[in-house]
Amino acid sequence: MIQLQQIALSYDKAILKGINLQVKRGEILGLVGKSGAGKSSLLKICAGLLDCTEGSVTIDGKRQMPARQLLVPGYANIAIVNQDFKLDPFHTVAENIKEAILHWPIPKREKRVQKLIQLFGLKEISLTKAHLISGGEQQRVAIARAIADQPQYLLLDEPFGHLDANLRQRLSSYLMDLRDAENTGIVLVSHEGQDVLGLCDHICILQNGKISKKYMPETLYYHYTAPDKARLFGPLNTLKWNDQLEHFRPDEYQISQKGIPLNFERAVFVGGFYHNYFRSALNERILLYAFEPLTQISHIEIKRK
Repeated sequence: MIQLQQIALSYDKAILKGINLQVKRGEILGLVGKSGAGKSSLLKICAGLLDCTEGSVTIDGKRQMPARQLLVPGYANIAIVNQDFKLDPFHTVAENIKEAILHWPIPKREKRVQKLIQLFGLKEISLTKAHLISGGEQQRVAIARAIADQPQYLLLDEPFGHLDANLRQRLSSYLMDLRDAENTGIVLVSHEGQDVLGLCDHICILQNGKISKKYMPETLYYHYTAPDKARLFGPLNTLKWNDQLEHFRPDEYQISQKGIPLNFERAVFVGGFYHNYFRSALNERILLYAFEPLTQISHIEIKRK
């Protein structure tokens, strides 16, 4: 288990304040926050690449030395993949993975490389040089290289940042396969909460230098306490009704003959279902999800999940 205890980081101002966090083997944890919230700094402290101003990092019950005292940067059994993948551009995919475990016996090393190539769907490009493959493929190679030496924990900095929706889904699948195959603890940071909803066992929010407790994804999506945090994880409707400000997700409604009056604007097909856009009596924009265009709808009632 990784334990962060009272982690603080300050430069000209406080970046992190009293961070306490635990990550277990086999857990996929999402760390969500806006750009500049300190997510990458926290990941580097966790990996032993950056000194904190206060606090300590403990791994499997053993308190770790400050990063500045390490002869080789980084803590054992923790691998990190940053947004620049640091691959050797003129070596092949297989060679890039192999270079991380040159100290292994040759038969064991070859078997490990082939297992990772299979796990991350890299067989067709295994003999292609790294500078000739796509950004999404480079990312998968970087992750395969990072875990080649079988670290217990993998830290990913904005892994979905430059991937389209299809590649995000595929990468999520690869990470879940990795967790299942090797019991790897995975921490990934993102400024887009929607990227981590379907992947993580638990999610924390980093805001104003402080970290929230762990939440289940469903709790953050439907049972939020603050609208600004809720919007990190997807669209949130806001309207004034009966002198109260109401917040609800696009699927938290039912069609009715009375209730909240709405004026239909348009329906947009997004694959499998429609985004239906309305205006309220106070000109508030409302988004409703449905399997068909809701052209005839004039009233709804809010129905909480």
